[in-house]
Amino acid sequence: MTISEDCFAPFDLSKTRKFDRKKDQESLRKSFYKLGVQYFEVSCFTIKNLNWMPVTLANVAFSCELLLKAILYGFGVDFSKTHGLKGLFEKLPQNEQEYISKNIAIENREKEFYICLQEQDQAFPEYRYMCEAKAMSANPKFLFAFAHILKFVYESLVRENEKMKN
Repeated sequence: MTISEDCFAPFDLSKTRKFDRKKDQESLRKSFYKLGVQYFEVSCFTIKNLNWMPVTLANVAFSCELLLKAILYGFGVDFSKTHGLKGLFEKLPQNEQEYISKNIAIENREKEFYICLQEQDQAFPEYRYMCEAKAMSANPKFLFAFAHILKFVYESLVRENEKMKN
C-alpha cells in the first residue's frame, strides 16, 4: 500500500502555540526546568554506552542551557535567544555565579571553571552537529557537573522562595 500525498497533512510548526516570554515567565521557568531535567536524565542513561556519546553530549549540553534559562526566568532576566552557556551564565546574579563556580564538582575549579565554561560555550550547537566535524574534543565531565549543580541551584532557589511565601 502506498501513501497518497493527498491524505498527508504535514504539521505546521509555525502554528504551535507558544508561551509569551514576558507574561508567562513562571510557566516557562517550570517548563524549561522540567525539560532540562529530562535531557539530563537521558544523558545520565546514555553515558553508559560510548557508542551513544554524540547523543549524550548533545543532551547534557542542552540540559545545561535549559537549566540556566529556567534559573534566569526565575529571576526575571531577559536572555534573548542564545545557546551560549557562558553568556547565559553571566546573566545570573553575581552571588549565584560565585556559588556555582566555587561549588561545581570539577578538579581545580578555581582555575578550570571559567576555562571550561568558555570552551563549552557553544556545546549544544557543536555537539548537535557532531557528524559534520572531522574531529572534536569534548568535556563531558564538566557538562555533567555543570548540569548537576544548575539543577541543585534551581531546586534550592525554589525551596527558598516557597519558604519566603509561607
